Amino acid sequence: MPSIAITQGLTSINCVFQEPDRIELLEEQVPSPGPGQILCAAKKSLISTGTELACLKGSFDEGTVWSSWVQYPFYPGYSMAAQVLEIGSGVEGIKVGDRIMCPAGHRQYFLVEYKEAALIPDSIRDEEAIFTQLAKVALLGVLRAEHAFGERVGIVGLGLIGQLVIQYLNAGGARQIIAIAPESSRLGQARRNGATDLLNLPVAEAFGQVEELTRGKMLDTIYDVTGSYAVLPYCTQLTRDLGKVILLGDSTEPSKQTIGPKVVFNSVSILGIHGRMMEGFKGWTEVDMNEFIFESIQRGKLDVASLITEEVSPLEAVSVYSRLVERKSDFMGVVFDWTIAKLRGKSNENMSRAYT
Repeated sequence: MPSIAITQGLTSINCVFQEPDRIELLEEQVPSPGPGQILCAAKKSLISTGTELACLKGSFDEGTVWSSWVQYPFYPGYSMAAQVLEIGSGVEGIKVGDRIMCPAGHRQYFLVEYKEAALIPDSIRDEEAIFTQLAKVALLGVLRAEHAFGERVGIVGLGLIGQLVIQYLNAGGARQIIAIAPESSRLGQARRNGATDLLNLPVAEAFGQVEELTRGKMLDTIYDVTGSYAVLPYCTQLTRDLGKVILLGDSTEPSKQTIGPKVVFNSVSILGIHGRMMEGFKGWTEVDMNEFIFESIQRGKLDVASLITEEVSPLEAVSVYSRLVERKSDFMGVVFDWTIAKLRGKSNENMSRAYT
């Protein structure tokens, strides 16, 4: 195996899930960029709460994407804004000093293939750019639904992706947007994002109120953005005949997931969509999606800044994940700010702690 050159004196503080329910901050050396790679310094990274907590828990059905993707030690995160420090041979369109976004984990310094990075426009702040990955997932869901103007739409799962879906629906001509959540803490944000009706109850108890709010017509489309196996069978009961359920959350335990009692009788369509479909779906490229999201933010059509609950030092990662595990619904966007603390020179003793 060929030796790997190490950039002189450069080590990175990285967030690692060493095993289920164990988080550590490690100092690790960073290789020099190879052909087609760029070396970057993190500026801001966004925790994708649902995905990352599932990865931390580590309980997956065999044969799922989760069971093959999450291998410990696991490096969480995929929503990064960074600055380019060095480029390898063959890199085109990116230069030292550029700000980029990419699907990198929570790392102080890292390598990424330049084709996986996108330049951040000057008018977009780092803390806005890091929402692009999740905004693309939400956009895929809306494209998958193929909405008509004037639809009645429900949303179950009011985390970041659910809130972004609501914003798209509000901009896209939905007649009624019903946000459903047992936690009241996220309903206010849903209202600010454009939800017309709020139901503060579990989806299992929502039928009567949805029937009343829609005057018996029920929903044209409902989004399940929870990732919970228990939600789908109730969503399928809230649509009209020939209605649609959009699955934007991938259950870690699909063996426990059922579809509900009247899917065939009511001719309900269950449509899944995953982030890997970004390139070419409905004629969109990932570049198109990036540009659309940036332009939407610039024009005030997409508000991601209001989704940030707090910005913290990555040195607080262990306590941050612990709080998310205990009170997930109290938080929306949690951002690691890699610029607010002096990260160099921290000892392993100070950084290696675990959540259990």
